Amino acid sequence: MPRLAVITDEISEDLAHALAVCTEIGISDVELRSIDGTSIVDHTQARVDEIATMLADAGFQVVNIASPFLKTHIGEDGSPVGNVHSATSRSREEHWDVLRRSLEIAHMLDAPMVRAFSFWRVDDPESVREDILATLSKATDIAKDAGKILGLENEHACNIGSGSEAAWYLERIADPALELIWDPGNIAALGVVPDRAQYDAIAARIAHVHVKDADAIPFTTFVPPGQGVCDWEQQLRWLHEGGYDGPLSLETHFALDGSIEAGTRVIANATRDLARRAGMPLN
Repeated sequence: MPRLAVITDEISEDLAHALAVCTEIGISDVELRSIDGTSIVDHTQARVDEIATMLADAGFQVVNIASPFLKTHIGEDGSPVGNVHSATSRSREEHWDVLRRSLEIAHMLDAPMVRAFSFWRVDDPESVREDILATLSKATDIAKDAGKILGLENEHACNIGSGSEAAWYLERIADPALELIWDPGNIAALGVVPDRAQYDAIAARIAHVHVKDADAIPFTTFVPPGQGVCDWEQQLRWLHEGGYDGPLSLETHFALDGSIEAGTRVIANATRDLARRAGMPLN
């Protein structure tokens, strides 16, 4: 059954506080991206052990290691194009170490999925398709050998930003070790309407969902679901009708009166209400 999850740093970089808030608002599934201002992949072994104990003692399940894998330039190095959420800048070649470390941490924390991107977006994303395809194919094999799912996120700052762009790759990498992290908010931020055609292009491969909304197309800022252009009630209805039973992970990107914790509380309530209206029962 679908259930709410949250990226913990969308509440607080203090993991203990984030988990306390999760418990208060009835969420027991989490994604780990940044803790104490450090990317999850950059924490020491000792700190990961502490994190594992903290999660187990509080009864939490990690649903995704929100790795920054392939949030880097496809060609020459340069400044980040989008938000790296505390991740250290690395070259393209060094991102293979990011993937391997992410998979190690996924094993330690019993997480089924590690996230991937598609390099910072270039002027003509179709011109680099074959390069990205080869890279994702190799990464899928590495994840499969590790017994994990590689979750490809459609990210507006990267070369795979929409459902239709993701479909090109998913059609060519049929291995179920590669699945999609569906993010309608990122499609809107790209300047594309996240409509039924975008959803249908990748519906069979959705294994994880990020919940956020954009205020308009063209995009200015993120807002709570139901207040923007993504039509989250309809998105949830399509997911429910398609048999989706994974996490609806809150990637808030929204502060209420300057507080991301307050923003996440608002979005958790909004998502539950939208799911009810869409006929989607939540665990």
